[in-house]
Amino acid sequence: MNNHSLSFFKKLAIVPGPSGFEDQARALWRAEVEPFCDSVETIAHGSEIATIRGKSQKTSFLLMGHIDQLGLIVRYINDDGFLYFAPIGGVDPDTLISRRVSVMGPKGEIPGIIGKIAFHLQDAEDRKKKLEMHDLWIDIGATSKKQAEEYAPIGTPVVIGEEYIELLNGRIASRIDNRFGAFVVAETLRRLAKKKADLFPTIHGAATVQEESSPGYTGAATVAYHLKPTAAIAVDVNHSVDIPGADKRRFGDARMGAGPIVTIGVASSNKLTDAVRAAAETAGIACQLEYENGRMGTDADAMSTIRSGIPTMSLGNPLRYMHNTVEMGQISDIEQVIDVLEAFILSVREDVTYTP
Repeated sequence: MNNHSLSFFKKLAIVPGPSGFEDQARALWRAEVEPFCDSVETIAHGSEIATIRGKSQKTSFLLMGHIDQLGLIVRYINDDGFLYFAPIGGVDPDTLISRRVSVMGPKGEIPGIIGKIAFHLQDAEDRKKKLEMHDLWIDIGATSKKQAEEYAPIGTPVVIGEEYIELLNGRIASRIDNRFGAFVVAETLRRLAKKKADLFPTIHGAATVQEESSPGYTGAATVAYHLKPTAAIAVDVNHSVDIPGADKRRFGDARMGAGPIVTIGVASSNKLTDAVRAAAETAGIACQLEYENGRMGTDADAMSTIRSGIPTMSLGNPLRYMHNTVEMGQISDIEQVIDVLEAFILSVREDVTYTP
């Protein structure tokens, strides 16, 4: 990965953007792709669509990575100025204890910390109880409800997660889900723009909103309905099961450093996944496989049922500690996801259909 792309990935990983509040992340993504795409548009709810037009007037592909992230939202402020919150997306309260947060209030972002009563002040029974979201609060240093409301009124979004750090063996940790997917889509567009003379299908790359929070995948559904592509690929993270305590009998054997993950099964388009795997094999890229038994758990689920149905699949990156406040990925895996998408798109030389 060159220095410019790596710098873009780092910026994208840490820019604030909980579901429903993605404006800063969307703006960063759009500014990056506008110079090399034929057009960029923003549609309802805020999803960004960048397009590179190929030779075909019939065949088009939609590559999609959601730009939103997990977060919190202020729901109650007590008289002493402590902020109580609800989750935006699937947040595990056990991962929040003593974490720093960024509160996106009307006066700008301010820091806060998540507090919990010290174990010294709990009795034996309290220590045994399962931690619930309402057992925690955000402390911004306010001394009254009135002061807290000036900086973080009810409905204020809160960013959770740690900064970008580099680890051993090309591994990195940050808020990766799913800035990884949005990054891969942008980088794939960048590569294809340089080979536009050889590009047969039209390519739409989308940074979608509200994947983490909407049961109907609002961003993906509206983008897919708007475009009606020949086929669509959701780029998202997959569980890397190479960690202590993960039962491979239940979750498979995907692992970091072993390459991209293709999801196959009931809802995935068999013809599309076969074509992507064939292109990867021709390019010398080994893909891992993950199963699904009727639901992919990504934007692909929404795209597959829009209008009369769009052939879809999920292509992913092995990720440790998903939906934690810090997640780990590997640069080589991320690069190979881009390689696979590029190889697949360039392999399409005529109008195709993926209808069974």
